[in-house]
Amino acid sequence: MRKEKSAEAKTGVVIVGHGSRLKETRGIYETIASAVQTESGYETRVGYMKHHRPNLVEAVQSLIDEGYKRIVVVPLFIVPGLHVREDILILLGKKEGELPEFGYSRINAPGDVEIIYADAIGADPRLAEVVLDRVASALNGKA
Repeated sequence: MRKEKSAEAKTGVVIVGHGSRLKETRGIYETIASAVQTESGYETRVGYMKHHRPNLVEAVQSLIDEGYKRIVVVPLFIVPGLHVREDILILLGKKEGELPEFGYSRINAPGDVEIIYADAIGADPRLAEVVLDRVASALNGKA
């Protein structure tokens, strides 16, 4: 892992979504990214594993092309499965292994760019509040 070059490094965020063949799923991750950007001030992009564009590598590369020197990649996955533990790390060049067959290759980041891989969402206790909100909506006939 590369060390941070400067506390003032231009920082961007990429939220990683799985993607789906269903077109109506498009926009969900973008809504979350917009909220993250509004709340944090960090330029925030979405990169999909498959089915949608931009893919993960394109999203990271777009920030690099715009001069971002520190990029935090956040997998928006609850279960830390193969994409979280293997595929994303391989695509980011942080782990050796067979390239996933998604139709694109690893990122080739310049040496002055730090890519930081954050933990997946996992079993964050704050999700209980969302679940309880959905339960209340269902019980009130708003599901």
